[in-house]
Amino acid sequence: MFHHPSEFVTFKATPHLPGVELYSARLVDHAFAPHLHDGYSLGAIEAGVERFRYQGTEHLAPAGTLVLLNPDELHTGQAEVDGGWTYQMLYIEPETLRAMTGSEAFFPDATTHDPQLAAAFRKTFRRMWNAPDDLAFVSDFTQLVDAIVARYGRNAKALHAPTAREARRTAAMRRVLDCIEAQLDETLSVEMLAAEAGLSVFHFVRTFSAMFHATPHQYVQACRAARAKSLLAQRASPSDAAVAAGLTDQSHLNRWFKRAYGVTPAQYQQQIRTRPTSGKRG
Repeated sequence: MFHHPSEFVTFKATPHLPGVELYSARLVDHAFAPHLHDGYSLGAIEAGVERFRYQGTEHLAPAGTLVLLNPDELHTGQAEVDGGWTYQMLYIEPETLRAMTGSEAFFPDATTHDPQLAAAFRKTFRRMWNAPDDLAFVSDFTQLVDAIVARYGRNAKALHAPTAREARRTAAMRRVLDCIEAQLDETLSVEMLAAEAGLSVFHFVRTFSAMFHATPHQYVQACRAARAKSLLAQRASPSDAAVAAGLTDQSHLNRWFKRAYGVTPAQYQQQIRTRPTSGKRG
């Protein structure tokens, strides 16, 4: 339950277009812990002001602002004003956006104040939420995302080439991320991750935190919540999702999931209609 009576978080699955999830929320007191999404997070602020930290920078997003976050990027979220903020988001798997654009899309700016496009986003979002058939949904979705990518997206491959030092550091951290992904359901120690990067523990923590704007522990917990969310969307029971994500038990999953996404695992599955059968709820 939320502390403020007007707060709500609602997810909605999209049977018309796999790889796309709709999200609508109003929040006042709730503050999101650092978390991430596997795909792109594209949204619009309808009312109020949100404050969030993304890529090491604090951002303010008042009404009329588009929020454009790239995949697997840690971010937070909280109200900047007493009245909180109301917003809608589209969560889009990278493969879906790649199929639409034909390239690796990248959004260089986390926020952009564009009241006209934000209003169009909200109007289209409402139509999508109530779309009676796949033709209406996919048509609205395609037109909206095309407009956002055309105005604010970039081709990720066109970015500047890294220096040799940056390339080595990136390769080392990629090994660490691969290790986290491969062993997420096991006990992960900072010593193990530092060894994977070929660094001392303290040098590793400093380097990792500078690159990802979060401690290794925060990043691992965010990955665990994201894996659990993906499994819950595939009808896994909360208890099975907790084990597969390396969390100690279902109550541990409940705490982290609510902090990251604003709802409990059971509420999330109820909203997107992926509750497991009664014999598999755990």
